[in-house]
Amino acid sequence: MRDSTCGSACTRLVAPTSMPPNLPALLAASLSEVEAVARAAGYSPHYARVARREVLSGRPKPRADVVPARLAEALGEAFAWRSSTVERAADDDDGAQKRLVRLSDGEVVEAVRLPGTGTPSACLSTQVGCAMACRFCASGLDKVRRNLGAHELLEQVSHLRELGPVRRAVFMGSGEPTQNLTALAAAMDVLRDEAELGPRHLLVSTVGPPSAVDRLTALGRRFTLALSLHAADAATRASLIPTQARVVPEELLAAADRYWEATGRAYQVEVVLLGGLTDTPEAISALVDLLSPRRARAHVSLIAWNPVPGMAFARPDAAAVASALSALRAHGISARLRATVGGAADAACGQLRARVLADGAR
Repeated sequence: MRDSTCGSACTRLVAPTSMPPNLPALLAASLSEVEAVARAAGYSPHYARVARREVLSGRPKPRADVVPARLAEALGEAFAWRSSTVERAADDDDGAQKRLVRLSDGEVVEAVRLPGTGTPSACLSTQVGCAMACRFCASGLDKVRRNLGAHELLEQVSHLRELGPVRRAVFMGSGEPTQNLTALAAAMDVLRDEAELGPRHLLVSTVGPPSAVDRLTALGRRFTLALSLHAADAATRASLIPTQARVVPEELLAAADRYWEATGRAYQVEVVLLGGLTDTPEAISALVDLLSPRRARAHVSLIAWNPVPGMAFARPDAAAVASALSALRAHGISARLRATVGGAADAACGQLRARVLADGAR
């Protein structure tokens, strides 16, 4: 239910909780380290995996009927169940639930639970801020401050699962995942092995460059690759993503092709539709030319831009969106319009964090 005191954005402070104790986070420890604590307390090491699974499933601490109370006490003395806390909530009538997560060092990141159709997803941040400086995105307004640890990625899933089921994790929030590969790979392994999220339910989004896509391929893990292309024309893309000004779209797609060859998994091509810029017939025609040879492996995800205050772009009108989708499909290119959710909940990347920082609520 919408909080009548929070207006259309429906942003509210969450009931204050004490910060976790100054202990290593349970999900930052290795499984063997948690097993050692279980053994020392006189319990089977099997409970180490059970305790971690409880936290990954969205519980602030393990249930008493699942992990013995005396063992839970021992584990609680050795580890913080979660090193982060939820500070603010922004919910929308369409089901999007954004949470501002306060990390142990005082930094904040966003995590969003998206309802989906039978597959609710967690949109996860990989960095505090972002260095990519996409001109249409709020994530980079405060630039990048640091990478997140693997446990901080996993704790975002835990916080969101406290709200409801999460059956898919997309690394598409604030930050560029390829600049935090060690934590990304470690988090994906835990999500696969301990949180019941297999390769089909993991997605990694990147703006590039090609070498970054190749580094993802070199991880040797299976997931869905999402390429943030946004424009087939090199000059237009360079104007939208100045940090990628030297990247040739064809070369970026060639790197995605190499991922497809290595894994056999088709990839997504993300295009944000900006009114009068990337939604024009000319822009879509250039996209068709680039993707027609890749029909069997590239699927287009069109995204109608979520307006960000102070950014001089326009949201595309419905006719332009429909025309873009129709033109792609007419050339045999798999394309869909990603449902836009959370508009009233500051759900575009970085918006809630930017607004909170601007308000001085750090």
